[in-house]
Amino acid sequence: MKRIIIFAVVGLVMFGVGFGGGLLLGRSMAPSDEASGINKSVPTPGPTVSIGEFTSNLAGGGRHVISFTLSLELIENEAAVALVQTPAWLVRIRNEVFMTAKDRVYDDLTSAEGTLQFAADIKRNLNSILPDVNGEPPVERVYFENIILQ
Repeated sequence: MKRIIIFAVVGLVMFGVGFGGGLLLGRSMAPSDEASGINKSVPTPGPTVSIGEFTSNLAGGGRHVISFTLSLELIENEAAVALVQTPAWLVRIRNEVFMTAKDRVYDDLTSAEGTLQFAADIKRNLNSILPDVNGEPPVERVYFENIILQ
């Protein structure tokens, strides 16, 4: 009986030492908050302009449709004011987005990577038709407020 108690106590002590050592080692090897980027500064978003809702047929075989609502983050308020006050720019932007959507295939848009590529293509195409603001392209990011594929 004494033997069982001694083995149980020694086993519990060994378990406690191993568990405690593992915790200490894990904490010493884990990155600090500063190294992990928790305290990093994040740039404030620029002005955002909602472009509206789009529904378009997709390219390729099959009858697939995409419907999405799009917003643009611009680099400066000047660009946002110019877009909102000049309806012709919104017409050009909507046309360019439709043309970009028409080139997409359903299978390309079913993954997050494909959707991000679609957003990057919209940004590139819009920056090619919009005038620069202080020597820089006006569109910083393209956001999908919602997106539905059928």
